[in-house]
Amino acid sequence: MSLDIVTMLRTLPGSSMWRGLKRMLAPNALSMRKYDLFCTTMKDQPQDNEVSIPIQEARISSSSDNNVHSNDSEHSNRDGRTTYNEEEVAKFRTMADSWWDPHGDCKPLHSLNKLRVALVREGLINNQVTTREHISGPRPLTGLKILDVGCGGGILCEPLARLGATVTGLDAAQESTTVARLHADQDSRVKENVVYIHGTIEQHIQEINCKYDAVVASEVLEHVDDTELFICTCADAIRPGGSLFLTTINKTTCSWLGAIAIAEHMLHLLPPGTHDWNKFIPQQELLFLLERNGFVTRTVHGMRYNPLINEWFWHSNISINYAVHAIKECSCM
Repeated sequence: MSLDIVTMLRTLPGSSMWRGLKRMLAPNALSMRKYDLFCTTMKDQPQDNEVSIPIQEARISSSSDNNVHSNDSEHSNRDGRTTYNEEEVAKFRTMADSWWDPHGDCKPLHSLNKLRVALVREGLINNQVTTREHISGPRPLTGLKILDVGCGGGILCEPLARLGATVTGLDAAQESTTVARLHADQDSRVKENVVYIHGTIEQHIQEINCKYDAVVASEVLEHVDDTELFICTCADAIRPGGSLFLTTINKTTCSWLGAIAIAEHMLHLLPPGTHDWNKFIPQQELLFLLERNGFVTRTVHGMRYNPLINEWFWHSNISINYAVHAIKECSCM
């Protein structure tokens, strides 16, 4: 396995940094270092697999008979631009049968709900958009409309619906929304509060007549084309004062090692090829895009995954995974 990683390193830009990485990934060192990039701090397990978020101020086997493989023009906005990437969407078509397998390829996503549900819930409560009578109850998001872009099989939509939100799950892979609907039908609390739509964000924004209180795009930015169009279109879907919640992967040396070399090729947490380092989003670039499109960033926080215990933790280091909560102050430019 270490030879495969060294081969991968040869494809990257040559520099003393990469030569140092090759030495670090020598066979004898690899077995000792392979978990160094992950947080191993143990914390108490919270109820409902959720935790409180520390606030830090900022400065998808597909069913081939039913596949609809559209060309990019069918997913475009009125200007012909699109966030749709057929190669990326195809990856998740092949994962459709494993969305709700807690021991399959989506195992880390199920565990990630511990952080991202808390991110959305507490972000909306702190933004004072929830109603007082529901804040301390089991359904604090009652009355709020949330759009989950790139919802996959509904792993995040369902807990948000159980918290009382009216959730729209949007995904470019029809196989994923089909799985999501079937799973939602098994729980009446979810079924009455969630609807799933097949399509892209730029298609959806042309079809809706109202704005959302919040838009969530979790582990999606690194799979879309035209990141700025994606952020701008999300802004169009949010009412003034509403929230945008993002989780994604930073574009750093550590993220290549942690999210690709280790997670995909060593530990096989995800199928190889799930991520393309060139599509990762540098944190400062994302914050700039948010500001440019009328958002004020409220929270930026790092996330770390420990594969040994399948747990995610908030972390001050944002070099691999990070989360952002931003508030819409004005319309998209």
